[in-house]
Amino acid sequence: MSLFDVRHQPRAMRVLLRAAGAGRMPHAYIFAGPEGVGKEMLADRLARRLLCGAPTDRPLPPELAADFEVDRIPDACGVCEDCRIAAAGTHPDLHLVHRQLNRQHPDAAVRKQQALTLGVEVVRHFLIERACTRPLRGRAKVFIVREAERMGEAAQNALLKTLEEPPADTFIILIVSSLDRMLPTTRSRCQLVRFAALPTVFVHDSLARLRPELGATERAWAARQAEGSLGEALRLCDDGVHALKQSWGRRVADLAAGTAGLAATGLCEPFETDAKALGRLAAQRDPDMSDTDATRSGIRTLLGVLAGFYRDALRAGLGSADDPIHGDQPEVAASILRACGPASCAAALRELAQADFNFARNANLDLAIESLFIRLARLDRA
Repeated sequence: MSLFDVRHQPRAMRVLLRAAGAGRMPHAYIFAGPEGVGKEMLADRLARRLLCGAPTDRPLPPELAADFEVDRIPDACGVCEDCRIAAAGTHPDLHLVHRQLNRQHPDAAVRKQQALTLGVEVVRHFLIERACTRPLRGRAKVFIVREAERMGEAAQNALLKTLEEPPADTFIILIVSSLDRMLPTTRSRCQLVRFAALPTVFVHDSLARLRPELGATERAWAARQAEGSLGEALRLCDDGVHALKQSWGRRVADLAAGTAGLAATGLCEPFETDAKALGRLAAQRDPDMSDTDATRSGIRTLLGVLAGFYRDALRAGLGSADDPIHGDQPEVAASILRACGPASCAAALRELAQADFNFARNANLDLAIESLFIRLARLDRA
C-alpha cells in the first residue's frame, strides 16, 4: 500500500509530497472534493506513512517527478508490524471517527440517538480526549474524520483548540465533500487539500476491474453519469439505476414531444415509486437515514438521470463533440431536440436544478414533483 495508490489527484499529491519532503507535515488537514474520488484512500495511505516503523523510499510517478528536485519520497514500507496492523484495521493509533460511533459511546443517551450528524459527544470522546493521550506504539496518532461536514457548530467549535494546538505526535485529517459547511474558524486551522473529479476513462476502467459482471453499455453509461466520481459510479451500478433510466428515457422523450394521452401529472407516481425504491437501497447503506431523506436521495438520483437526457439534447443542438451521457439511447436526445430546441433544453435543465435545490431544502415532495413535470411539459416547442 502506497501513497501512489491514489490516481489522478496531482494537486493533492503535490501538497502532501512537498510537506513530506520538507519534513514539515501539518498536524491538521481538510481533504475537500467530490465524493468517491480518493480522499479517504489518500488519508489512509498518509496515515500508514506516518505510522510506519521503517519508511522506504519510493520513486515518484512520472507525472509528479517534474515538480520536485528529488525523484524518491519516503513512503510506508508495507511489511513492518505497524503497516500490517494498519492494513488489518487494528492499529491502536489509527482512529477512524464517524457518526455511527455514537453506538459505542459510554453514555446510554448518546447511544440511543440517530446518527444523523457527527455530534459533539462523539467528537469529544473519540477524538478530542484521545488526542491528549500518548501513542500506544510510540510513533504518532492519526485521526481520520469521515463526513466532517456533518459536524454541527458545537462539534466544530469543540474541536478548534485541538486543531490549533494538537500534541506534537497527533495528526487530524477531516474528509469533506461540502467545504461550505465547514466553519471559517475550522478551515483556518487546517491545511486545505483540494481533490478534483476523476477522468471518465479512469472511472470506466475501474468499473471494469471492480464490477466485471457489468455489461459494456451499463459500464460506459455509469462512468459518464457519475461525472468523475468512482464512488458514485459504483453506487449507480449497484443500485440498478441503468435499468430505471431506460424507461425514464422513453418517458422524457414522450413528454417533450407532447405525445397524445400522456399527462405530465401521470409521471408523478412512477417517479416517486422509483425514487422510494432507490431510497430504500440508500437506507440499507445508512440505517440512520430517515425515510424522507432516503426518498430525497432517490429523487436526486433520478433528477440527475433526467438532466442527462436534456444535457445530451442541448449539446447536440449546439454542435458539441462531447460524448453523450446516455449514448445507448440516442433517440431520446434526438426526440427532445426535435420537439423543444436548444433554448428549451436549457430551460429544462434550469427547472431540474431548481427542483434539486427545492428537494434539498425539504420542499413538499408530492407538490414539487408534480410542479416539475408540469413545467417540463410546458416548455416551448421548437
